[in-house]
Amino acid sequence: AAAAAAAERGDDFDGQEPLIVCADENSNDIILDTAGHDTAADAVRKTLAYENYVLRQAIEKMGGKTPKSYIEEAQQEQLQQKGNAPIDTSQAAHNDEFTAVKAELEEIRSKLEKEKAKNKLNAEKADATKSGAHVCDKISHSSFQVGDVGLFMPTGRGSGGKRTYLAFHTNCPHRYLSTDGIEGNPDYVLGRIVYQEELVAGDIGTDSNPYGLHPGTNFFVLTVEVLKVPGKSRPT
Repeated sequence: AAAAAAAERGDDFDGQEPLIVCADENSNDIILDTAGHDTAADAVRKTLAYENYVLRQAIEKMGGKTPKSYIEEAQQEQLQQKGNAPIDTSQAAHNDEFTAVKAELEEIRSKLEKEKAKNKLNAEKADATKSGAHVCDKISHSSFQVGDVGLFMPTGRGSGGKRTYLAFHTNCPHRYLSTDGIEGNPDYVLGRIVYQEELVAGDIGTDSNPYGLHPGTNFFVLTVEVLKVPGKSRPT
């Protein structure tokens, strides 16, 4: 009854602003007590004021917090639960598998490029033979292109039981021989270039810098068709 009387007078309750009852909590609608309203509007205002008072009392009994506070607490709890969730190790495993497959595909691509270049060179040699032209076997030292002949000498470095070979050159440094297909550790290798790959040296001691170069140095790895090695005749 006291609440109803207070609502009738339009008084604030507990010195607090009346709550706005609205389906949209972001609404800016405000109920004003303006003279001149008709009886029906005034009755609606008083009814809402009473309902607001009842809601306020119920909220205070629950702990004095607004419904929005409960929503924010629930959202914060959900965020904490996500933060404490166990790490998904399956994703890391997928990443490792992807990296391995990518490296394998890159290796296959490199092999295919080498075979393609070798086949192209063999076709050019066959065409030259048919036309009676002579394929030059002169050793290149100032430039290195596919089809040129290079002389590769051991450097004193090596790994995995293989020597490292560097092309004899004039102002064309960092041309290294790919030892794939090279048997043993000959004292030199004379070969016709069938493929060359330009790379950039990474950190010293890593796989991206197998020749101990200064990081950032450009170098070339040359694949050759072996023409001569000590103690062996030229392959037919």
